[in-house]
Amino acid sequence: MIVSSIFDPAVIATFLVSATIFGSWFTFWYKTNLARTERERAYVCTLLSSSITSTCSIPLVYTLLTNGGDLTEILAYRTWTVIATTFFMTFLITDLVVGSIFYRSKIELLTGWIHHITYLGTLTWAIHNQYTAVFIMMCSLELPTFILALGSVRSQLRRDYVFASTFLVTRILFHAYAIKCAWVMKPYGPVVTALSAFFPVHCFWFYGFIKQQIRLAAKRKQEALANKQAQRKRSKQASQHIQPSVISTTIKTTIKKTSVSRSSKATANNTTSSYLSSPTPSFHQSPPVSVH
Repeated sequence: MIVSSIFDPAVIATFLVSATIFGSWFTFWYKTNLARTERERAYVCTLLSSSITSTCSIPLVYTLLTNGGDLTEILAYRTWTVIATTFFMTFLITDLVVGSIFYRSKIELLTGWIHHITYLGTLTWAIHNQYTAVFIMMCSLELPTFILALGSVRSQLRRDYVFASTFLVTRILFHAYAIKCAWVMKPYGPVVTALSAFFPVHCFWFYGFIKQQIRLAAKRKQEALANKQAQRKRSKQASQHIQPSVISTTIKTTIKKTSVSRSSKATANNTTSSYLSSPTPSFHQSPPVSVH
């Protein structure tokens, strides 16, 4: 049985099951307070979607890399790719609906509404024309999304350079390779057009990420320099505060020593003067005579 419409019972059933899964997943994170901030809530469903779709892409990516880039083998119909595509479409709808309630500020016009609705239209076309296997293969591009979502729901797991590396490998290099394979299969064909339409967006995002990292690196450098200068200033002020105290202590010690010296001299002079002015003792006086 070939599924070629979004109104097919298999697609509708998959949508209902997927919506239940996403609803339960988000509710669990929200009710247990695992997603505390608005940013964390915004990436809860993305975490689930990107982990499953990127995993589904592995066998198709492996096929393309081992068959010499023959995309016709990938285009062979597979029902499971329609199911996986419907799962992703359900995520797009869930993200807009749930996001409008629980993380409205994170659903932006371009990266939220326009992006998601455009993808929904593209994937409807892919199901109708049986291109879902190509889309699921390109879900390898969801790997950096998974890294981003993981770092967003738990900041201690954030690794910008891991995200950048996976973004470069999947969304730039592999994406370019897929366009080349599609071109070899059929120049100016619908697959080439679809793949090429999203490639400039990924290049622009990567360029923005590089600019952000350069700006953050410069900011960290300025902060480190400012901290170093502040530390030097504090050390200088501390040394200036200690030096007068040392001088004052030295002066006090000198004055004290001088006082003690003068006091000793005065005591010696007084003793000598007292001794000289006292009457001379009778060393030859006879003892008293006893009278009987």
